[in-house]
Amino acid sequence: MDYESWTKDELIAKLRSLDVKCNEHVKRPPSGSVSPGSTPLADPAPPSDPAPSSDPASPAPPRKRKGRMVDFDFSRFPQRKVAFKFSYLGWPYHGLARQGNSLTSEEKHQIELTYPTVEGALFKALAHCKLITSETTCDYSRCGRTDRGVSGFGQVVAMYVRSTGKFITEEEARVIVDAGQEHLIIRDAQNGGRPVLLPSNEHELTYINMLNKSLPPEIRIHAWSPVAPSFSARFSCKSRFYRYFFPQSGLDIQAMQEAAKRYEGAHDFRNFCRLDPAKQIKNFERIVQSAQITRVSGQVKFVGDGQSEEGVWWQLELRGTAFLWHQVRCMMAVLFAVGQRLETPDVVDHMMDIQMTNGKPEYEMASDLPLVLADCAFDEKDVKWIRVRSPGRDSTNMVVLDRIVSKTWGELNTQAVIASALLQTVRDTQAPMLCERGSMDINYSLWSECRKQLLEADTQTVRVILGGGAIKQAKKYTPIMQRNRAEPVELRNQAWLERKTANKRARTDE
Repeated sequence: MDYESWTKDELIAKLRSLDVKCNEHVKRPPSGSVSPGSTPLADPAPPSDPAPSSDPASPAPPRKRKGRMVDFDFSRFPQRKVAFKFSYLGWPYHGLARQGNSLTSEEKHQIELTYPTVEGALFKALAHCKLITSETTCDYSRCGRTDRGVSGFGQVVAMYVRSTGKFITEEEARVIVDAGQEHLIIRDAQNGGRPVLLPSNEHELTYINMLNKSLPPEIRIHAWSPVAPSFSARFSCKSRFYRYFFPQSGLDIQAMQEAAKRYEGAHDFRNFCRLDPAKQIKNFERIVQSAQITRVSGQVKFVGDGQSEEGVWWQLELRGTAFLWHQVRCMMAVLFAVGQRLETPDVVDHMMDIQMTNGKPEYEMASDLPLVLADCAFDEKDVKWIRVRSPGRDSTNMVVLDRIVSKTWGELNTQAVIASALLQTVRDTQAPMLCERGSMDINYSLWSECRKQLLEADTQTVRVILGGGAIKQAKKYTPIMQRNRAEPVELRNQAWLERKTANKRARTDE
């Protein structure tokens, strides 16, 4: 067809007709096919049963057997690359990252059942909704890898998923490009180089609704965004924002704030992380854009300050471009030591001086439970988050999200209140107070008073706060800079390489 001779109005009319056909393809799939917006696994619904007879003597119509599950034909649908922003509560899971390809490997599937991960649940939901063909072919990337017990409020992943878009011919693609609408077309290797006409956001699959119906309540999809084929959730991220929650509990907050400020800037954090020689990391410099300790009640209205220090909550707010393995938990462990006046804020400077401290001192990192990956930041030109299907006209996704998260909060808050009431019951119990050796006079008092007396009398035990309710008791506290140290990073990396070479040589000789 000679489009070059067409007028502008004729080209626009042709474009509109193509758009109407695309919408009809979405709304009315061919007979016997699976609609992109419908449940993909079931056969088309059979004709409705005839109305039951009014004659009581007539036999009931026989029940029809449910349709047989058929294989889903992914080749009928184009794919597009999208990013998902989601939250999860980390304590039911053994970290974010899945244990290999659990969808196709039976061995990995069994590992996933024993040690469930957030990604394992996510991929299971993606497969159930028929959004991906496999874990290995969807170009999957994650922004930040969180460890066991760590939660996320703004985690981001990216991948290719099924779309309601339409495969079009090269001729149709030229018409759309000539009309100045080339942004409506994608053409990439995932679709075999074929041009794909993208649907409007309102006519795209309801990704948020579909996935949240298949995910457990502690994992929630918040938003999705179309992204470019070159987009990577990991390498396109500009900054990551962490929060670590802790009660005041006698801590010197001002000293902790002073120490936290020393983390800001570009520093070598090799003494604030866990080294994995297998990765052969040689550059431990990371940029911390901001590190501050603020009061929680000013930002989280659902947490109120109590009358005791245990009810006053604070948080470390940490923003940086990237972080090392266990870096935030190690940084927090040092801040706890400063807050207990076991260390001075100068210890941060000493540990970041690799000439003075060329080898990580032995110390236990802070608990994983209070740590949250709160947000991941991207350029606005790369990501435009979509939270509802029709902005200004539809709020269903947000209403459902709020309802599920409110229910989760209500359940956990109720558990916290019950545990608090139990603790108060224990503290209000009448218990015998300590008396002098040989004395027969035993006086009773509230256990809270007896406990206070015991803690004041016990000057030999040091209680080191690790966060999340964890406390390590020791007879003596050794300052961090005086403790035994690991070998320098360079030596540990070299030793691992030598072991790997020796093992490879031994297998070759066999």
